[in-house]
Amino acid sequence: MTIEIDLSAHLGQKPELDLQTVVLLAQSADDAFERCVNLALQKTRATTVVIVLHCAEFDELRVVAAAGQRAATATGRRLPRGQGLGWHVLATSAPYLVEEAFSHTDAHFVAGRPRSGMYLGVPLLDPEGQVLGVLSADTTDSDEVLGTADAGLLLLLGQAAGVAYSRWKALEDAQRSARQYQQLAYLSARLETLARPDDIAREALKMLLALSEFDIGAMMTVDEDGLAHLSMIQGEEAVANTIAADLSNVHEPRGLIAEIIAGNRSAAISDYHAHPDSPPELKRVRSILAAPLRNGTRIVGIIGLLKLDTPHLIPAELAALLDMVAARVDRAQERIATFEQMRQMREAALRAVGRVLEGRDGETFGHTDRVTALSLRLGQTLGLDDVQLQHLRWGAYLHDIGKVTLGDDILRKPGPLTPQERALMQKHVILGDHMLREEIFVPREVRAIVRSHHERWDGAGYPDGLSGEAIPLLARIFSVVDVYDALISKRPYKPAWTHAQALDELRRGAGSQFDPHALACFETLFGPDGDDHDG
Repeated sequence: MTIEIDLSAHLGQKPELDLQTVVLLAQSADDAFERCVNLALQKTRATTVVIVLHCAEFDELRVVAAAGQRAATATGRRLPRGQGLGWHVLATSAPYLVEEAFSHTDAHFVAGRPRSGMYLGVPLLDPEGQVLGVLSADTTDSDEVLGTADAGLLLLLGQAAGVAYSRWKALEDAQRSARQYQQLAYLSARLETLARPDDIAREALKMLLALSEFDIGAMMTVDEDGLAHLSMIQGEEAVANTIAADLSNVHEPRGLIAEIIAGNRSAAISDYHAHPDSPPELKRVRSILAAPLRNGTRIVGIIGLLKLDTPHLIPAELAALLDMVAARVDRAQERIATFEQMRQMREAALRAVGRVLEGRDGETFGHTDRVTALSLRLGQTLGLDDVQLQHLRWGAYLHDIGKVTLGDDILRKPGPLTPQERALMQKHVILGDHMLREEIFVPREVRAIVRSHHERWDGAGYPDGLSGEAIPLLARIFSVVDVYDALISKRPYKPAWTHAQALDELRRGAGSQFDPHALACFETLFGPDGDDHDG
Protein backbone atom coordinates (compact mmCIF):
# COMPACT_ATOMS: atom_id res chain seq x y z
CA MET A 1 0.00 0.00 0.00
CA THR A 2 1.27 3.47 -0.90
CA ILE A 3 0.49 6.59 1.12
CA GLU A 4 0.50 10.20 -0.09
CA ILE A 5 1.50 12.30 2.93
CA ASP A 6 0.83 15.93 3.83
CA LEU A 7 3.82 17.56 5.55
CA SER A 8 2.39 21.04 6.04
CA ALA A 9 2.21 20.53 9.79
CA HIS A 10 5.88 19.52 9.97
CA LEU A 11 7.51 22.11 7.76
CA GLY A 12 7.33 24.80 10.45
CA GLN A 13 9.06 22.64 13.02
CA LYS A 14 12.78 23.05 13.68
CA PRO A 15 14.63 19.72 13.79
CA GLU A 16 16.76 18.96 16.85
CA LEU A 17 20.38 20.20 16.85
CA ASP A 18 19.56 22.21 13.72
CA LEU A 19 20.43 19.39 11.35
CA GLN A 20 20.10 21.68 8.34
CA THR A 21 23.00 23.78 9.62
CA VAL A 22 25.18 20.69 9.89
CA VAL A 23 24.54 19.93 6.23
CA LEU A 24 24.99 23.55 5.15
CA LEU A 25 28.42 23.65 6.80
CA ALA A 26 29.70 20.95 4.43
CA GLN A 27 33.03 21.55 2.71
CA SER A 28 31.95 20.28 -0.71
CA ALA A 29 28.92 19.01 -2.58
CA ASP A 30 29.94 15.40 -1.90
CA ASP A 31 30.45 16.24 1.78
CA ALA A 32 26.96 17.76 1.93
CA PHE A 33 25.44 14.58 0.53
CA GLU A 34 27.43 12.36 2.90
CA ARG A 35 26.39 14.44 5.92
CA CYS A 36 22.78 14.33 4.75
CA VAL A 37 22.53 10.54 4.37
CA ASN A 38 24.40 9.86 7.60
CA LEU A 39 22.21 12.25 9.60
CA ALA A 40 19.09 10.76 8.02
CA LEU A 41 20.27 7.28 8.97
CA GLN A 42 20.94 8.39 12.55
CA LYS A 43 17.67 10.27 13.07
CA THR A 44 15.23 7.84 11.45
CA ARG A 45 14.58 4.14 11.78
CA ALA A 46 15.79 3.43 8.25
CA THR A 47 18.29 0.69 7.44
CA THR A 48 19.55 2.41 4.26
CA VAL A 49 19.45 6.05 3.10
CA VAL A 50 20.23 7.07 -0.49
CA ILE A 51 20.52 10.28 -2.52
CA VAL A 52 19.96 10.11 -6.28
CA LEU A 53 20.41 12.97 -8.75
CA HIS A 54 18.54 13.21 -12.02
CA CYS A 55 20.78 13.25 -15.12
CA ALA A 56 18.70 14.85 -17.86
CA GLU A 57 21.14 13.98 -20.64
CA PHE A 58 20.67 10.22 -20.15
CA ASP A 59 17.31 10.49 -18.34
CA GLU A 60 18.47 8.40 -15.42
CA LEU A 61 18.82 8.61 -11.66
CA ARG A 62 22.38 8.29 -10.34
CA VAL A 63 23.14 7.25 -6.77
CA VAL A 64 25.65 9.84 -5.48
CA ALA A 65 25.60 9.05 -1.75
CA ALA A 66 24.39 6.23 0.49
CA ALA A 67 24.58 5.18 4.13
CA GLY A 68 23.49 2.11 6.02
CA GLN A 69 23.02 -1.55 5.29
CA ARG A 70 23.09 -1.45 1.46
CA ALA A 71 25.32 1.63 1.00
CA ALA A 72 28.21 -0.14 -0.71
CA THR A 73 25.93 -1.91 -3.18
CA ALA A 74 23.84 1.16 -3.93
CA THR A 75 26.60 3.75 -4.50
CA GLY A 76 27.21 4.45 -8.18
CA ARG A 77 24.00 2.78 -9.40
CA ARG A 78 22.27 4.24 -12.47
CA LEU A 79 18.51 3.80 -12.70
CA PRO A 80 16.83 4.39 -16.09
CA ARG A 81 13.37 5.93 -16.24
CA GLY A 82 10.75 3.70 -14.66
CA GLN A 83 13.21 1.78 -12.51
CA GLY A 84 12.94 2.70 -8.85
CA LEU A 85 10.35 4.53 -6.75
CA GLY A 86 12.37 7.75 -6.93
CA TRP A 87 10.85 8.45 -10.36
CA HIS A 88 7.45 8.93 -8.68
CA VAL A 89 8.96 11.51 -6.29
CA LEU A 90 10.66 13.24 -9.20
CA ALA A 91 7.42 13.39 -11.19
CA THR A 92 5.26 14.72 -8.35
CA SER A 93 7.86 16.85 -6.50
CA ALA A 94 6.22 15.52 -3.33
CA PRO A 95 7.11 13.04 -0.55
CA TYR A 96 6.14 9.43 -1.24
CA LEU A 97 5.69 6.70 1.38
CA VAL A 98 5.25 3.02 0.43
CA GLU A 99 4.48 0.56 3.25
CA GLU A 100 5.18 -2.61 1.27
CA ALA A 101 7.84 -1.66 -1.26
CA PHE A 102 8.44 -5.24 -2.37
CA SER A 103 4.96 -5.37 -3.89
CA HIS A 104 5.41 -2.21 -5.98
CA THR A 105 6.13 -2.89 -9.65
CA ASP A 106 8.54 0.06 -9.98
CA ALA A 107 10.59 -0.80 -6.89
CA HIS A 108 14.29 -1.50 -7.45
CA PHE A 109 16.19 -3.66 -4.98
CA VAL A 110 19.98 -3.38 -4.93
CA ALA A 111 20.14 -6.88 -3.46
CA GLY A 112 18.77 -8.14 -6.75
CA ARG A 113 15.44 -9.51 -5.46
CA PRO A 114 12.38 -8.09 -3.65
CA ARG A 115 12.79 -7.63 0.11
CA SER A 116 10.32 -6.64 2.79
CA GLY A 117 10.35 -3.09 4.15
CA MET A 118 9.02 0.45 3.78
CA TYR A 119 10.19 3.15 1.35
CA LEU A 120 10.11 6.90 1.98
CA GLY A 121 11.29 9.39 -0.65
CA VAL A 122 11.34 13.19 -0.62
CA PRO A 123 12.38 15.62 -3.34
CA LEU A 124 15.84 17.20 -3.25
CA LEU A 125 15.26 20.86 -4.10
CA ASP A 126 17.57 23.68 -5.22
CA PRO A 127 17.10 27.25 -3.84
CA GLU A 128 14.61 28.01 -6.65
CA GLY A 129 12.47 25.00 -5.77
CA GLN A 130 13.54 22.91 -8.78
CA VAL A 131 13.82 19.18 -8.15
CA LEU A 132 17.44 18.00 -8.36
CA GLY A 133 16.84 14.43 -7.26
CA VAL A 134 15.51 12.34 -4.40
CA LEU A 135 16.51 11.65 -0.79
CA SER A 136 15.09 8.27 0.19
CA ALA A 137 15.11 5.94 3.19
CA ASP A 138 13.99 2.34 3.50
CA THR A 139 13.60 -0.28 6.21
CA THR A 140 14.57 -3.31 4.14
CA ASP A 141 14.91 -6.52 6.20
CA SER A 142 13.60 -4.87 9.40
CA ASP A 143 10.27 -4.34 11.18
CA GLU A 144 10.86 -0.61 11.69
CA VAL A 145 8.20 1.85 10.58
CA LEU A 146 8.65 5.20 8.81
CA GLY A 147 6.07 7.95 9.16
CA THR A 148 5.28 11.59 8.58
CA ALA A 149 7.77 12.76 11.21
CA ASP A 150 10.53 10.95 9.30
CA ALA A 151 9.26 12.50 6.07
CA GLY A 152 9.40 15.97 7.60
CA LEU A 153 12.97 15.38 8.78
CA LEU A 154 14.04 14.06 5.40
CA LEU A 155 12.42 16.98 3.63
CA LEU A 156 14.29 19.51 5.75
CA LEU A 157 17.57 17.63 5.29
CA GLY A 158 16.87 17.39 1.56
CA GLN A 159 16.29 21.14 1.35
CA ALA A 160 19.60 21.80 3.14
CA ALA A 161 21.46 19.30 0.93
CA GLY A 162 19.93 20.86 -2.19
CA VAL A 163 21.02 24.35 -1.14
CA ALA A 164 24.52 23.17 -0.17
CA TYR A 165 24.88 21.19 -3.38
CA SER A 166 23.74 24.14 -5.52
CA ARG A 167 26.12 26.50 -3.72
CA TRP A 168 29.11 24.19 -4.01
CA LYS A 169 28.28 23.28 -7.59
CA ALA A 170 28.18 26.98 -8.51
CA LEU A 171 31.52 27.52 -6.76
CA GLU A 172 33.07 24.46 -8.39
CA ASP A 173 31.72 25.53 -11.79
CA ALA A 174 33.23 28.99 -11.30
CA GLN A 175 36.57 27.53 -10.22
CA ARG A 176 36.49 25.09 -13.12
CA SER A 177 35.71 27.92 -15.52
CA ALA A 178 38.63 29.94 -14.12
CA ARG A 179 40.98 26.98 -14.51
CA GLN A 180 39.67 26.31 -17.99
CA TYR A 181 40.12 29.95 -18.93
CA GLN A 182 43.75 29.84 -17.78
CA GLN A 183 44.36 26.56 -19.57
CA LEU A 184 42.64 27.82 -22.72
CA ALA A 185 44.75 30.96 -22.68
CA TYR A 186 47.85 28.80 -22.34
CA LEU A 187 46.63 26.44 -25.08
CA SER A 188 45.91 29.31 -27.46
CA ALA A 189 49.33 30.85 -26.84
CA ARG A 190 51.04 27.46 -27.12
CA LEU A 191 49.34 26.59 -30.39
CA GLU A 192 50.50 29.90 -31.87
CA THR A 193 54.11 28.69 -31.42
CA LEU A 194 53.51 25.42 -33.29
CA ALA A 195 53.56 24.99 -37.04
CA ARG A 196 53.24 21.25 -37.74
CA PRO A 197 49.67 19.85 -37.71
CA ASP A 198 50.74 16.81 -35.67
CA ASP A 199 52.34 19.02 -33.00
CA ILE A 200 49.20 21.17 -32.79
CA ALA A 201 46.94 18.12 -32.50
CA ARG A 202 49.16 16.43 -29.90
CA GLU A 203 49.39 19.50 -27.66
CA ALA A 204 45.67 20.25 -28.02
CA LEU A 205 44.57 16.70 -27.20
CA LYS A 206 46.70 16.67 -24.04
CA MET A 207 45.09 19.92 -22.90
CA LEU A 208 41.55 18.83 -23.82
CA LEU A 209 41.96 15.65 -21.79
CA ALA A 210 43.10 17.76 -18.83
CA LEU A 211 40.12 20.08 -19.27
CA SER A 212 37.51 17.32 -19.53
CA GLU A 213 36.56 13.94 -18.13
CA PHE A 214 37.43 12.13 -21.36
CA ASP A 215 40.01 9.33 -21.21
CA ILE A 216 41.52 9.18 -24.70
CA GLY A 217 42.39 11.69 -27.41
CA ALA A 218 42.97 10.39 -30.92
CA MET A 219 43.53 11.52 -34.48
CA MET A 220 42.87 9.49 -37.60
CA THR A 221 43.96 10.38 -41.11
CA VAL A 222 42.04 9.57 -44.28
CA ASP A 223 44.36 8.95 -47.21
CA GLU A 224 43.74 9.71 -50.88
CA ASP A 225 42.29 6.22 -51.33
CA GLY A 226 39.69 6.97 -48.66
CA LEU A 227 41.17 4.60 -46.06
CA ALA A 228 41.29 5.59 -42.38
CA HIS A 229 44.52 5.24 -40.37
CA LEU A 230 45.11 5.84 -36.66
CA SER A 231 47.90 8.44 -36.60
CA MET A 232 47.94 9.62 -32.97
CA ILE A 233 46.61 8.62 -29.58
CA GLN A 234 46.89 10.36 -26.19
CA GLY A 235 45.92 9.26 -22.69
CA GLU A 236 47.02 6.95 -19.89
CA GLU A 237 49.55 4.63 -21.51
CA ALA A 238 48.04 1.22 -20.78
CA VAL A 239 44.53 2.31 -21.76
CA ALA A 240 45.79 4.20 -24.82
CA ASN A 241 47.72 1.13 -26.00
CA THR A 242 44.60 -1.02 -25.71
CA ILE A 243 42.48 1.41 -27.71
CA ALA A 244 45.30 1.86 -30.23
CA ALA A 245 45.35 -1.91 -30.79
CA ASP A 246 41.59 -1.86 -31.40
CA LEU A 247 41.91 0.99 -33.93
CA SER A 248 45.18 0.00 -35.59
CA ASN A 249 43.72 -1.72 -38.65
CA VAL A 250 43.55 0.37 -41.80
CA HIS A 251 39.95 0.33 -42.99
CA GLU A 252 37.31 2.08 -45.00
CA PRO A 253 35.56 4.70 -42.84
CA ARG A 254 32.51 3.25 -41.11
CA GLY A 255 30.15 4.06 -38.29
CA LEU A 256 30.60 7.50 -36.78
CA ILE A 257 33.74 8.23 -38.85
CA ALA A 258 31.80 7.66 -42.05
CA GLU A 259 28.98 9.90 -40.77
CA ILE A 260 31.38 12.73 -39.95
CA ILE A 261 32.99 12.49 -43.38
CA ALA A 262 29.66 12.29 -45.20
CA GLY A 263 28.13 15.14 -43.22
CA ASN A 264 31.33 17.22 -43.06
CA ARG A 265 30.50 18.22 -39.48
CA SER A 266 31.36 17.43 -35.87
CA ALA A 267 29.55 14.83 -33.80
CA ALA A 268 28.91 14.51 -30.06
CA ILE A 269 27.58 11.12 -28.93
CA SER A 270 26.91 10.78 -25.20
CA ASP A 271 26.10 7.05 -25.36
CA TYR A 272 27.89 5.38 -28.26
CA HIS A 273 26.43 1.98 -27.35
CA ALA A 274 23.07 3.31 -28.52
CA HIS A 275 24.55 4.33 -31.89
CA PRO A 276 23.29 1.98 -34.62
CA ASP A 277 26.70 1.51 -36.27
CA SER A 278 29.03 1.33 -33.27
CA PRO A 279 31.76 -1.22 -34.18
CA PRO A 280 32.31 -4.16 -31.79
CA GLU A 281 36.02 -3.36 -31.36
CA LEU A 282 35.02 -0.13 -29.60
CA LYS A 283 32.80 -1.79 -27.00
CA ARG A 284 34.59 0.08 -24.18
CA VAL A 285 33.91 3.46 -25.77
CA ARG A 286 30.77 5.02 -24.33
CA SER A 287 30.98 8.70 -25.35
CA ILE A 288 32.63 10.33 -28.37
CA LEU A 289 33.29 13.91 -29.38
CA ALA A 290 34.88 14.22 -32.82
CA ALA A 291 35.48 16.83 -35.52
CA PRO A 292 36.60 16.55 -39.17
CA LEU A 293 40.01 17.78 -40.36
CA ARG A 294 40.04 19.40 -43.78
CA ASN A 295 42.57 20.25 -46.44
CA GLY A 296 40.67 22.63 -48.65
CA THR A 297 37.39 20.90 -49.42
CA ARG A 298 38.66 17.37 -48.77
CA ILE A 299 38.34 15.73 -45.35
CA VAL A 300 41.76 14.33 -44.50
CA GLY A 301 41.16 13.12 -40.96
CA ILE A 302 39.21 13.07 -37.72
CA ILE A 303 40.27 14.41 -34.32
CA GLY A 304 38.33 13.36 -31.26
CA LEU A 305 37.94 12.47 -27.59
CA LEU A 306 36.74 9.15 -26.17
CA LYS A 307 35.14 8.39 -22.81
CA LEU A 308 35.42 4.75 -21.75
CA ASP A 309 33.08 2.44 -19.82
CA THR A 310 30.53 5.03 -18.60
CA PRO A 311 28.52 7.52 -20.69
CA HIS A 312 29.38 11.18 -20.26
CA LEU A 313 27.45 14.40 -20.76
CA ILE A 314 29.34 16.42 -23.41
CA PRO A 315 29.36 20.18 -22.70
CA ALA A 316 28.69 22.44 -25.67
CA GLU A 317 31.76 24.48 -24.69
CA LEU A 318 34.01 21.44 -25.11
CA ALA A 319 32.53 20.69 -28.54
CA ALA A 320 33.18 24.30 -29.60
CA LEU A 321 36.74 24.04 -28.30
CA LEU A 322 37.40 20.88 -30.31
CA ASP A 323 36.07 22.63 -33.42
CA MET A 324 38.54 25.46 -32.74
CA VAL A 325 41.41 22.96 -32.46
CA ALA A 326 40.34 21.28 -35.70
CA ALA A 327 40.31 24.67 -37.42
CA ARG A 328 43.85 25.34 -36.14
CA VAL A 329 45.02 22.00 -37.52
CA ASP A 330 43.27 22.78 -40.82
CA ARG A 331 45.07 26.11 -41.11
CA ALA A 332 48.38 24.43 -40.37
CA GLN A 333 47.66 21.85 -43.09
CA GLU A 334 46.86 24.62 -45.57
CA ARG A 335 49.96 26.56 -44.54
CA ILE A 336 52.18 23.53 -45.03
CA ALA A 337 50.58 22.81 -48.40
CA THR A 338 51.23 26.41 -49.44
CA PHE A 339 54.82 26.24 -48.19
CA GLU A 340 55.35 22.99 -50.05
CA GLN A 341 54.00 24.51 -53.24
CA MET A 342 56.28 27.51 -52.79
CA ARG A 343 59.21 25.19 -52.04
CA GLN A 344 58.61 23.21 -55.20
CA MET A 345 58.34 26.41 -57.24
CA ARG A 346 61.56 27.72 -55.70
CA GLU A 347 63.35 24.42 -56.34
CA ALA A 348 62.18 24.46 -59.95
CA ALA A 349 63.32 28.06 -60.37
CA LEU A 350 66.78 27.38 -58.90
CA ARG A 351 67.17 24.26 -61.02
CA ALA A 352 66.16 26.25 -64.10
CA VAL A 353 68.88 28.82 -63.30
CA GLY A 354 71.45 26.04 -63.15
CA ARG A 355 70.33 24.57 -66.46
CA VAL A 356 70.42 27.96 -68.16
CA LEU A 357 73.97 28.48 -66.86
CA GLU A 358 75.17 25.08 -68.10
CA GLY A 359 73.87 25.97 -71.57
CA ARG A 360 75.83 29.21 -71.65
CA ASP A 361 79.00 27.57 -70.35
CA GLY A 362 79.10 25.01 -73.15
CA GLU A 363 78.70 22.17 -70.64
CA THR A 364 76.99 18.95 -71.64
CA PHE A 365 73.23 18.92 -71.15
CA GLY A 366 72.31 17.57 -67.71
CA HIS A 367 75.41 18.73 -65.85
CA THR A 368 73.29 20.50 -63.20
CA ASP A 369 71.09 17.47 -62.54
CA ARG A 370 74.07 15.09 -62.48
CA VAL A 371 76.18 17.09 -60.02
CA THR A 372 73.13 17.74 -57.83
CA ALA A 373 72.18 14.06 -57.60
CA LEU A 374 75.76 12.89 -57.05
CA SER A 375 76.44 15.59 -54.45
CA LEU A 376 73.35 14.60 -52.48
CA ARG A 377 74.38 10.93 -52.49
CA LEU A 378 77.86 11.85 -51.29
CA GLY A 379 76.35 14.12 -48.63
CA GLN A 380 74.11 11.31 -47.39
CA THR A 381 77.11 8.98 -47.23
CA LEU A 382 78.91 11.56 -45.11
CA GLY A 383 75.91 11.79 -42.74
CA LEU A 384 74.53 15.23 -43.60
CA ASP A 385 71.14 16.10 -42.14
CA ASP A 386 68.12 17.26 -44.16
CA VAL A 387 68.92 20.96 -43.80
CA GLN A 388 72.53 20.45 -44.92
CA LEU A 389 71.34 18.38 -47.88
CA GLN A 390 68.97 21.17 -48.92
CA HIS A 391 71.83 23.68 -48.77
CA LEU A 392 73.98 21.31 -50.82
CA ARG A 393 71.24 20.92 -53.42
CA TRP A 394 70.75 24.68 -53.76
CA GLY A 395 74.50 25.22 -53.95
CA ALA A 396 74.71 22.66 -56.76
CA TYR A 397 72.00 24.53 -58.66
CA LEU A 398 73.67 27.93 -58.22
CA HIS A 399 77.41 27.14 -58.07
CA ASP A 400 78.22 28.92 -61.33
CA ILE A 401 75.67 31.74 -61.13
CA GLY A 402 78.50 34.31 -61.22
CA LYS A 403 79.29 33.24 -64.79
CA VAL A 404 76.33 35.26 -66.06
CA THR A 405 78.66 38.27 -65.86
CA LEU A 406 81.18 36.66 -68.29
CA GLY A 407 81.02 36.89 -72.06
CA ASP A 408 80.70 33.93 -74.39
CA ASP A 409 84.20 34.66 -75.71
CA ILE A 410 85.56 33.43 -72.37
CA LEU A 411 82.92 30.82 -71.50
CA ARG A 412 83.05 29.08 -74.90
CA LYS A 413 86.69 29.58 -75.77
CA PRO A 414 87.98 26.28 -77.23
CA GLY A 415 91.60 26.84 -76.21
CA PRO A 416 93.42 27.82 -73.02
CA LEU A 417 92.52 31.11 -71.35
CA THR A 418 95.03 33.95 -71.19
CA PRO A 419 96.15 35.12 -67.72
CA GLN A 420 93.78 38.08 -67.98
CA GLU A 421 90.88 35.84 -69.04
CA ARG A 422 91.65 33.37 -66.25
CA ALA A 423 91.59 36.22 -63.71
CA LEU A 424 88.15 37.24 -64.97
CA MET A 425 86.97 33.63 -64.89
CA GLN A 426 88.09 33.21 -61.28
CA LYS A 427 86.11 36.27 -60.23
CA HIS A 428 82.84 34.48 -61.05
CA VAL A 429 82.76 32.86 -57.60
CA ILE A 430 83.04 36.24 -55.84
CA LEU A 431 80.47 37.80 -58.14
CA GLY A 432 78.11 34.86 -57.55
CA ASP A 433 78.49 35.21 -53.78
CA HIS A 434 77.74 38.95 -53.97
CA MET A 435 74.72 38.41 -56.20
CA LEU A 436 73.21 35.92 -53.77
CA ARG A 437 73.84 38.16 -50.76
CA GLU A 438 71.00 40.33 -52.08
CA GLU A 439 68.60 37.39 -51.91
CA ILE A 440 67.57 37.02 -48.27
CA PHE A 441 66.15 33.52 -48.81
CA VAL A 442 69.57 32.12 -49.81
CA PRO A 443 71.39 30.83 -46.69
CA ARG A 444 75.07 31.60 -46.18
CA GLU A 445 75.84 27.86 -46.44
CA VAL A 446 74.64 27.97 -50.04
CA ARG A 447 76.74 31.05 -50.77
CA ALA A 448 79.73 29.25 -49.24
CA ILE A 449 79.44 26.57 -51.92
CA VAL A 450 79.23 29.21 -54.66
CA ARG A 451 82.26 31.08 -53.31
CA SER A 452 84.48 28.23 -52.15
CA HIS A 453 83.99 25.27 -54.49
CA HIS A 454 87.27 26.13 -56.29
CA GLU A 455 89.32 26.23 -53.07
CA ARG A 456 91.93 23.48 -52.65
CA TRP A 457 92.80 21.33 -49.64
CA ASP A 458 96.41 22.58 -49.81
CA GLY A 459 95.39 26.26 -49.89
CA ALA A 460 96.34 26.87 -53.54
CA GLY A 461 92.79 27.44 -54.73
CA TYR A 462 90.72 30.61 -55.13
CA PRO A 463 89.33 33.12 -54.26
CA ASP A 464 90.40 33.17 -50.58
CA GLY A 465 93.21 30.62 -50.45
CA LEU A 466 91.46 28.57 -47.76
CA SER A 467 92.94 25.19 -46.84
CA GLY A 468 91.93 21.98 -45.09
CA GLU A 469 88.86 22.11 -42.88
CA ALA A 470 88.78 25.91 -43.14
CA ILE A 471 87.07 25.26 -46.47
CA PRO A 472 83.32 24.86 -45.80
CA LEU A 473 82.34 21.18 -45.76
CA LEU A 474 79.62 21.52 -48.39
CA ALA A 475 82.07 23.24 -50.75
CA ARG A 476 84.57 20.38 -50.22
CA ILE A 477 81.90 17.83 -51.05
CA PHE A 478 80.72 19.66 -54.14
CA SER A 479 84.27 20.25 -55.38
CA VAL A 480 84.90 16.51 -55.76
CA VAL A 481 81.65 15.96 -57.67
CA ASP A 482 82.02 19.04 -59.88
CA VAL A 483 85.52 18.10 -61.02
CA TYR A 484 84.50 14.47 -61.58
CA ASP A 485 81.58 15.48 -63.82
CA ALA A 486 83.79 17.95 -65.71
CA LEU A 487 86.34 15.18 -66.37
CA ILE A 488 83.83 12.62 -67.71
CA SER A 489 82.02 15.24 -69.84
CA LYS A 490 83.00 16.42 -73.33
CA ARG A 491 83.93 20.11 -73.42
CA PRO A 492 84.99 22.43 -76.29
CA TYR A 493 88.59 22.10 -75.17
CA LYS A 494 88.69 18.32 -74.26
CA PRO A 495 87.09 14.94 -74.90
CA ALA A 496 85.17 13.03 -72.25
CA TRP A 497 87.28 10.88 -69.91
CA THR A 498 86.35 7.41 -68.74
CA HIS A 499 85.26 6.83 -65.15
CA ALA A 500 88.56 5.08 -64.39
CA GLN A 501 90.60 7.94 -65.85
CA ALA A 502 88.60 10.50 -63.92
CA LEU A 503 88.93 8.57 -60.66
CA ASP A 504 92.68 8.23 -61.13
CA GLU A 505 92.91 11.99 -61.60
CA LEU A 506 90.88 12.62 -58.47
CA ARG A 507 93.07 10.26 -56.46
CA ARG A 508 96.15 12.18 -57.57
CA GLY A 509 94.53 15.26 -56.07
CA ALA A 510 93.68 13.66 -52.70
CA GLY A 511 95.25 15.68 -49.92
CA SER A 512 96.27 18.46 -52.29
CA GLN A 513 93.19 19.52 -54.23
CA PHE A 514 90.50 17.45 -52.49
CA ASP A 515 89.46 16.55 -48.96
CA PRO A 516 90.82 12.97 -48.64
CA HIS A 517 87.87 11.75 -46.57
CA ALA A 518 85.28 13.21 -48.94
CA LEU A 519 87.10 11.63 -51.89
CA ALA A 520 87.29 8.22 -50.17
CA CYS A 521 83.54 8.31 -49.53
CA PHE A 522 82.95 9.40 -53.13
CA GLU A 523 84.69 6.26 -54.41
CA THR A 524 82.25 4.08 -52.44
CA LEU A 525 79.39 5.37 -54.58
CA PHE A 526 80.58 3.27 -57.52
CA GLY A 527 81.08 -0.42 -58.20
CA PRO A 528 84.41 -1.98 -59.23
CA ASP A 529 83.67 -1.32 -62.91
CA GLY A 530 82.71 2.27 -62.27
CA ASP A 531 78.96 1.52 -62.21
CA ASP A 532 76.85 3.84 -60.13
CA HIS A 533 75.58 1.83 -57.13
CA ASP A 534 72.24 3.58 -57.46
CA GLY A 535 71.96 2.69 -61.10
